[in-house]
Amino acid sequence: MLFSNPIASHVKLDFHHFHYASELDLNQVIIQLPDEKYSSDELVQLINSSAIRPIGYRMPLSMALGSKPTEAEWKKWFACISPTFNDNHRFIILHGQQVALGSIFEYLDDHASDFNALHDFKTHYVENMITQLSQLQQLAKQYELTLLIENAAIGGMTYFEPGQAFIHPALRTPRHLIQIAEATGVKICFDTAHARITSHVLTYMHRSRSMFAGATEKEILNSTKNWIDFYHQIEDHIGLIQLSYAVSFGDTPTTTHIPFPQERYSEIIDFAECVNPTIPIALHSGTHPQNLKQQLDMIHFLKKS
Repeated sequence: MLFSNPIASHVKLDFHHFHYASELDLNQVIIQLPDEKYSSDELVQLINSSAIRPIGYRMPLSMALGSKPTEAEWKKWFACISPTFNDNHRFIILHGQQVALGSIFEYLDDHASDFNALHDFKTHYVENMITQLSQLQQLAKQYELTLLIENAAIGGMTYFEPGQAFIHPALRTPRHLIQIAEATGVKICFDTAHARITSHVLTYMHRSRSMFAGATEKEILNSTKNWIDFYHQIEDHIGLIQLSYAVSFGDTPTTTHIPFPQERYSEIIDFAECVNPTIPIALHSGTHPQNLKQQLDMIHFLKKS
């Protein structure tokens, strides 16, 4: 049988997205929070307008780990979110801050004689994240929330646009994710699209040592073969899976968090045979909620075949 896991959907905080998911009987949802602030009453009212049940929230883009939100801002969000859960799962998905590729080059220029400069840059990034996560863990426990750290893609959605070369220096390989999980006790939110991007890009860099992805030699040589290999390396630390596809560099809304094409259904079958059946799977529709139906149709089709 293909996936006996609990199936949810990843949606925006939007009335129409909620109802679309409900119409597909995908009532358990992961909600992407906007940067605009909401009160608990406003959230509850919006959620109660449909049949959806939140099992998790992905924090707003402005609340990235490594950025500078205050403890008061985190506390306000946690206090706002906590009353909206009516499920055993109470996930908070955290993501890392992107950095300008230019700032990495500046760091390398400032440490021109240091062969390990790029490695050190990433180490500082991860260590700061561990410190921040350890503090957030204590706050999350007060609200009975489960923190998850999301594996990152290579760069942002506008990576190749002039002046928009922002990149994820870490959280894109199993090594850093496992290091963070073991140091803080947080679980991992495994994003299959992101893992597909990073595995393919870093594998390509075995042949091309281009710096465009800001990767160290160790990252390149130890890159995962594919997204399923990525899963196997971190599976003991996974608390949630976001299932979707990505092509190429996955740097636009139309190339990442999209449905699997039929010629890649074999990847889903292979994944279904090895995935832990107790881990919830959220179908990620990206910016297009209509992709949810295509994702669900794929699962129904493969279950029948």
